[in-house]
Amino acid sequence: MGEIQIQKVQRTVQVKDADNTRKKVQKTYGKIIYRKTLTLDDMAEHIMKHGSVYTEDVVIGVITKMKNCMQEMLADGHKVKLDGIGTLYPTLTSAGVDNAKDFSATENVTRIGIAFLADQSRKSMYKARSMREAVNLSTSVYSELTGEDNPESGNAEPGNSESGNTESGNNGGGPVNP
Repeated sequence: MGEIQIQKVQRTVQVKDADNTRKKVQKTYGKIIYRKTLTLDDMAEHIMKHGSVYTEDVVIGVITKMKNCMQEMLADGHKVKLDGIGTLYPTLTSAGVDNAKDFSATENVTRIGIAFLADQSRKSMYKARSMREAVNLSTSVYSELTGEDNPESGNAEPGNSESGNTESGNNGGGPVNP
């Protein structure tokens, strides 16, 4: 499939000792290095390279029409499921009130957004297990933590249950073994 490059980052976290006292320790976690954000034009060009019989402008037109229709359906309160990809759905955050009669959508709804849930069906490539099996993880790029040039690559170790958060919230499913 492909290769996701991982950068090693160090974080200070609190852990409990055997006697239940908290202490701060340094831990190393993995953070995905994003290559770039692909635009609609980039995706249409990529689709063309896979032997599509449709020209780039047709692919862009279909995707644009789908995007416009999805916006309309989401604004009408529908969930939109794209088989094999996932489901987009509208979400909201609201301030609570003591009495239900006092609740007003215009006054108490503080945020409206769109959420995405990756397809979790058995055949989906977006399931965590499928991603782990299909993607090679590599720390062959310069590491902020160590500055080492020693490339490390291979599939992530199964059964590694330690996890950590990074600043962006994307840690590729947990730390990568250094």
